[in-house]
Amino acid sequence: MQKYRPIFATIVAILFYTGTDILIWQRIFEANQMIQHANTYHTGWFVSLVGYATIGVILMWGEWKDCLYYLVSLLVCAFSGLEDVLYYLMDGKSIPASLPWLGGNPMIYGTSRLDLIISVVFWLAILAIVYFLLYEWKWKKRRSPSLA
Repeated sequence: MQKYRPIFATIVAILFYTGTDILIWQRIFEANQMIQHANTYHTGWFVSLVGYATIGVILMWGEWKDCLYYLVSLLVCAFSGLEDVLYYLMDGKSIPASLPWLGGNPMIYGTSRLDLIISVVFWLAILAIVYFLLYEWKWKKRRSPSLA
């Protein structure tokens, strides 16, 4: 169970991060026509992500694999489109057919619903591979030839 700690921590962090995004962006900024303050909102959104990352690293301090995997997976989940998919799922809405605001994101390969889902699947597969390499793969130590 211990080796799954960074996965559980990432899931909890991304769910709370997404819930906060829904509450603040949709329920405050959009509801009160404050879209002109989007840059300020996005700065705060990023600061909260840094806070989640920092708390996780502090709690896992001493286990370098856990810290590394948590940081990488949290950032990938936040910027690969997973947070966007969760945003709509948690809010009970379908993902729009077109998401033009994601066009500048280099981790998402297009602005359609299908592009978003493909990006999420791709990046989750990469995270699974990284997890396997960090926690499951048994690295063989190379032996130098004996000089005897």
